[in-house]
Amino acid sequence: MKKFLKILLITVVVIFALLLIIPVAFKGKILQVAQNEINKNLNAKVEFTDLRLSLIRNFPNLSVSLVEMSVVGIGDFESDTLVAFNTFRAVVDIKSVISGDVISVRSILLDQPRVKAKVLDDGRVNWDIMIEDTPADPEAEPAEFRVDLQRFEIKDGVIEYDDVPMAFRTTLGGVNLLMRGDLTQDLTSLDITATSDIFNVWFDGIRYISNAGLTMNTLLDTDMNDFRFTFRENEMKLNELTVGMEGYFAMPESGMDMDISFFSTNTDFRTILSLIPVIYMADFQDLTASGSLSLEGFVRGAMTEEVMPSVGLDLVVENAGFSYPDLPRSLDNMQMDLSLFYDGVDEDLTTIDLRRFHMEMAGNPFDMSMSIRTPISDMQLDAAFTGTIDFTSLADVIPLEGITLRGLLESDVSLSGNMSDIENERYEDFNAGGSMRLTAFQYSDTDFPLGVSIPSAVLEFSPRFVELSGFEMMIGGSDMRLGGRLENFIPYVFNDGTVSGTMTFTSTMLDLNEMMAFEAEEAEADTVPLSIVEVPANIDFVLVSSVDNIFFDNMEITNLQGRIVVRDKKVLMEGVNMNMLGGSIDMDGEYNTQDMSAPFIDFAMDIRSFDIPSSFHTFNTVQRLTPLAKDLRGSFSTSMKMNALLDEEMMPVMNSIDASGRLLTSSVEVLSSTTFDRLSSALSLREDRENVLRDIDISFTIADGRVHLEPFETRLGPIGMLIGGDQGIDQTMNYVVRMTVPRSLFGSGADQVINNLVSGAAARGLNIQPGDNVNVDASITGTFSDPQISLNMRESARATMDNVMEQVRTQAAQEVERRVEQVEDRVREEVTERADKILEEAEKRADQIRNAATEAAERVRKEGESAAAKVEQEAAGRGMIAEAAAKRTADGIRREANKKADDIIREANERADKILEDARREAARLN
Repeated sequence: MKKFLKILLITVVVIFALLLIIPVAFKGKILQVAQNEINKNLNAKVEFTDLRLSLIRNFPNLSVSLVEMSVVGIGDFESDTLVAFNTFRAVVDIKSVISGDVISVRSILLDQPRVKAKVLDDGRVNWDIMIEDTPADPEAEPAEFRVDLQRFEIKDGVIEYDDVPMAFRTTLGGVNLLMRGDLTQDLTSLDITATSDIFNVWFDGIRYISNAGLTMNTLLDTDMNDFRFTFRENEMKLNELTVGMEGYFAMPESGMDMDISFFSTNTDFRTILSLIPVIYMADFQDLTASGSLSLEGFVRGAMTEEVMPSVGLDLVVENAGFSYPDLPRSLDNMQMDLSLFYDGVDEDLTTIDLRRFHMEMAGNPFDMSMSIRTPISDMQLDAAFTGTIDFTSLADVIPLEGITLRGLLESDVSLSGNMSDIENERYEDFNAGGSMRLTAFQYSDTDFPLGVSIPSAVLEFSPRFVELSGFEMMIGGSDMRLGGRLENFIPYVFNDGTVSGTMTFTSTMLDLNEMMAFEAEEAEADTVPLSIVEVPANIDFVLVSSVDNIFFDNMEITNLQGRIVVRDKKVLMEGVNMNMLGGSIDMDGEYNTQDMSAPFIDFAMDIRSFDIPSSFHTFNTVQRLTPLAKDLRGSFSTSMKMNALLDEEMMPVMNSIDASGRLLTSSVEVLSSTTFDRLSSALSLREDRENVLRDIDISFTIADGRVHLEPFETRLGPIGMLIGGDQGIDQTMNYVVRMTVPRSLFGSGADQVINNLVSGAAARGLNIQPGDNVNVDASITGTFSDPQISLNMRESARATMDNVMEQVRTQAAQEVERRVEQVEDRVREEVTERADKILEEAEKRADQIRNAATEAAERVRKEGESAAAKVEQEAAGRGMIAEAAAKRTADGIRREANKKADDIIREANERADKILEDARREAARLN
């Protein structure tokens, strides 16, 4: 017996040892297979910190875990993490590992996955990372991987889907999913249970579902031969709203096909209230609700590149209301009858029918109705909004903890007619009248403590325009007043038409620092980098502005006046002037987003008496282009023209800046400068010398990332200077400074410096004996942080002309004439070269503008032709009337596209011609 127990014990120890050793023995093989399969099949960067194997966890199968695994895109998705896991675990049949023929996977666990799926504007997706299969080789080895999946599980996942062209985004957090079934069978049933603690949905910038809880239980019959999935039993719960589903979803060889119906399984009105965050999050369990709810709909049809499935929705609410036991008022007598239908094949058949909406909140009735037909070809609209909403009494109906809300909204608006009546100025055929009046409105909460206050605002409706009057608003300490008329407002709201008009905006004080401090607090939780803002194409808007005081960062701006025009995807500033940085600025220009791949700014500015230190610390461009300004004190004036491309964060692309202008200042104090210090040290000047530059008048240009200064005269105390050269955004310098220095300014060691200069001049054949003034040429190269100085004595300067001429007379007259001619030729060549360069750069910039405009115009024409062809194609075969109407519509689309394209080319030619004209004028001035 003892012998048996001993043998048994040894056997158990050996088996246990094998369970520990085998995973280690086969770890290298499994790791190699995993890496090979990933490299062969994925066009992405896959990383994981460890691969763990265990026979004990799922004995007798092998557990394979990839720890801290991530899949990151490449190319345009290089910075995007498609998916990442804390642990990716698969249970593998150990027999398949040992045999080496195939590896069979039985179950998969994704622990804390983070998934981000994205669709770009051009339709590309970040999950398209599979390498295309090569044609099958009949003699190739069979596949080495098979899935006999019985269980698939997700624990505590985070999922985000962002569809940019559809303007649709959804996020899920705390996702748990368990799918069980036999995926080895062609026909099988899958039992799926899924929950999400947080569910959000945005569409077109509007958040429709906010932090809702989601639960789903599905029994799905699958046909893997036809990729058809049928909902046998399905229930989805969104907060308290429970919806059933039935039908099928299929994936044929091209596109998708579906016929899914959904319906509410609970008729209690209370369930739909749970989707309203302010109600669901405020003592929802204590809420008393009455009334019935009926919700049903469908998603039906094919999804291909040409068509979408049709969608229908019917929602009916009858005799509904709710109240909280601790609040004195209630919402009563709510009635709603809504039908939506979207036709995925012919979008013009889409309809919206809000037959009735009625509610009485705290005794105030509010009614609304709306009907929309033919939204694509010529929208037919019939809508009415009548009633009163007392925001002050809302706090008596719904718990608003931490929220202050007051005010009264009175509405009596009716709209009826076709959009074409407004677009074709047949205003008598379109009925639009009434007004909306807001009085004594106030709002603030814990997340927005600044608060908004609107003492009054009136919006009057008519077919031709809407008029805003009496609008006043306070945000924190900032006040705003706005008024004017907007034409084509109704097509803009309901049919994406172009709104136009002129408004006046006035304010006594805008404290942008106060607003930005609040935004900065918000950004701490959800940081979003500054990005290019595309100007809407359907806005033609003039804002006449007058602001007394603006506080922004460390600046105080006063007396801002001017016009801001939003038009053709551009923001134009016309006659804008303001006081700031101790001076004033007049500005005209534009911010242009017609080509979002190359947005740009183009401005002309006239600046008077700006403080130099304030300008340096305020503007990043000044810091990059003129770092020397950090150590200067004084004020300057400048007139300049500048255009530049903008990067993704709306900052000028430095190498694209093309500018020219003139800078003036009467005096500038040099407090500390490495360049001036090294120049003074090279000359051994006295430390008590004056450090004020006077009477500066500089003409400059900026191109290819460098600032070019035309030679200008100035004085540093009694030292005369002639300075010229250039510097770059790479901090390099290339300057020549011609100086006349009184000998009285030289300190100790100056004799040796002068002797060296005289010796250097003698080596070049010049016999120069310095008088009371020493004439020196200084070459300044290197960088601003490490300038390099070289000195040479020159043989002529006005201050020592008599002394030098006396020496020159002793030399041959022919030598003097030859040297003068050389100087004149060199100056002439330099001027000609500079003028040619100005013309060359202008022609290059003009060609870039024209080429970009040609490409943009061609895109507009192609898009117009495509849209027109689609209209004609959809009408084909539907009868002569439909085809004729479609042809008229298509011709209109083509004409509009050609007009826009011609406008783009015309404006580009005007800009290019202006650049060339300015360049020719500058070149002529130089010559």
